[in-house]
Amino acid sequence: MKKIIYILITIAILSCSNNTKNDNEDNIIKINVGYLADFAGASAIAIAKEKGFFEDENLDAQLIKFYSGPSEILSMIGNEIEFAYIGNGAHSHAINGYVQVLFPNGISKAEQIISGKWTNIRTISDLKGKTVATHLGTSGETMLNIALKSAGLTKEDINLLNVNVTNLANMIINKKADAVSTWSPYTKEITDSIPDQYTVISSITNYSNEAVFISSFISTSKYIKNNSYAVERFSRAILRAMDYRKYNLNEAVKITAEITEQDENMMKREIDTAVWFSSADLKNSCKYKNIEKWYNTQQKTFLDSGIIKENVPITNYVELDRLKNILSTL
Repeated sequence: MKKIIYILITIAILSCSNNTKNDNEDNIIKINVGYLADFAGASAIAIAKEKGFFEDENLDAQLIKFYSGPSEILSMIGNEIEFAYIGNGAHSHAINGYVQVLFPNGISKAEQIISGKWTNIRTISDLKGKTVATHLGTSGETMLNIALKSAGLTKEDINLLNVNVTNLANMIINKKADAVSTWSPYTKEITDSIPDQYTVISSITNYSNEAVFISSFISTSKYIKNNSYAVERFSRAILRAMDYRKYNLNEAVKITAEITEQDENMMKREIDTAVWFSSADLKNSCKYKNIEKWYNTQQKTFLDSGIIKENVPITNYVELDRLKNILSTL
């Protein structure tokens, strides 16, 4: 009798164990996903939501709008969101160990420094002694640092204002700054508002040999460690969305505009502001080690600008092995 009871208990334990595994694989997982209110920052996430890619992966995704990468990271550290998109500038926080990079989204061509014509600023050298606004900790600051260095200047040579990105366009439109360093769609806001009164004095494309402005998807090391299923599911959903975006750009604009409540025609003008990756692009980039090169170049830019203090191995904060494994399942 004791032997029969032991066998029954063993079967029950094994059955529970198997059911737990299936629950982990099949249960719907709720996640909060941060996005930025532009095409780069929202398109893949919006497509994954609209086209059911999150649902296919048993993810119940709540999308939360932000206006800068640093604010997303603060929210993530506070356990308010599990995943997010970040632009180039916020990667310094990944290098410093606050978050982990899951994989890149694209390479930006959107950052510009724009001056008002009334200032007679025509080149970066003309910024000396002038009032320049940007949002510190974002790609606007990184762009400004690179441009100043190219002209033999530093931030000490200008009157630097730290302004929230949502207010940067107004700083130059209302003549409260001589120049601003920002990115699309905020650059579009300036050019549309004062079409005859601005000068683009520099663009990130001017520095393509020395700077790579990468955008990425992130999570925290703690969440990744404790929720590997969710991370894999999120990654597959987003990678499928990136594939869809690359070959359906006009529809991607429509979907993104609806979810972010932005003007569709304005958003359509953002299509050419970056190189948009697909999963095939990332497979090739893994094969030829381009991803390591991009993040190493990015890190050098931060180091040269004094944003970070020392080099860190890319594998400390970029989940390359995990990415390769996930890409093999697509």
